Amino acid sequence: MKHLVLHAGAAKTGSTLVQKALNANREKLGAKGYAVLVRHDYETATGGAHARWRRRGAGIENVALGFARLRDQLEHESLVLSHEDLFATVQSFRRGPVYRSAGDVLRLAVKELRPERITVLFYVRRQDRFVESAYLQTVRMGSTLTFEEFMEPVADEYLRWDVLVDQMRAALPDGADLRVKYFETIKTLGSRGFVRDFFAATGAGVPPTFSFNTESVNRGYSDVALQIALLGNGLLEKQDTQELRHFLDAHFSNLTHPPPRLLTPERRAGLLATLARSNEALHRGIGADGTSPYLPGAS
Repeated sequence: MKHLVLHAGAAKTGSTLVQKALNANREKLGAKGYAVLVRHDYETATGGAHARWRRRGAGIENVALGFARLRDQLEHESLVLSHEDLFATVQSFRRGPVYRSAGDVLRLAVKELRPERITVLFYVRRQDRFVESAYLQTVRMGSTLTFEEFMEPVADEYLRWDVLVDQMRAALPDGADLRVKYFETIKTLGSRGFVRDFFAATGAGVPPTFSFNTESVNRGYSDVALQIALLGNGLLEKQDTQELRHFLDAHFSNLTHPPPRLLTPERRAGLLATLARSNEALHRGIGADGTSPYLPGAS
């Protein structure tokens, strides 16, 4: 493989927006020699091997099998793969350090896909907002846990992005291009600017064309939607909970109703204070200018 571009999340950092843009620009990327696979494409192409590992506890050899199956099917000389759960599920930090298998997954990708050149794109999000968004995602997918129950096994140290970035860097070969970016740049760049920045970072040389409404992508549950979902998830069958999710997205999203209040102000401040040194190390490690936007008191 000539060039492998891996967009590996993190979850809840604009992955749906990026994937819609990749889908909309398949032909342009294909003309440059790049196949495009987003999450669902990858699961289909690899026969669900990766999902057996991250969801069902099967061995990590299933990750290697998935990459090998993909290698044998590719018809382009290069690949852009976007999968926000490539390193683990969205709630991996409930079982230990966030995405602690990232290094192993990257080593297997390099071994099985054999790229001459590799670019890894990874977005981080301030930890307080990350855990809140991750919780809401699990409720969207059918969980009935309260936020307090969801957070009970989580230690603050599990949320250290700097440790994860060091693990990713150590797993990649010399000359690999690891680009770690703040999701929060979407506030200043706007949705289209965020996508343009992503496309530029891939190194594929393809500016995006927009054929979809970028402003309608990143919606989430409002507080009232959360309360309805927690009740409905405990009473309804799986198919009915999916219909409920679509209804809540359409009529009770955070675009039209107040968002949930999950972390208390004291817990939020305490989390950021505990992780302050870690976030300073992250900021230095990724070569960002100025002061970390993740320090206590940052907006």
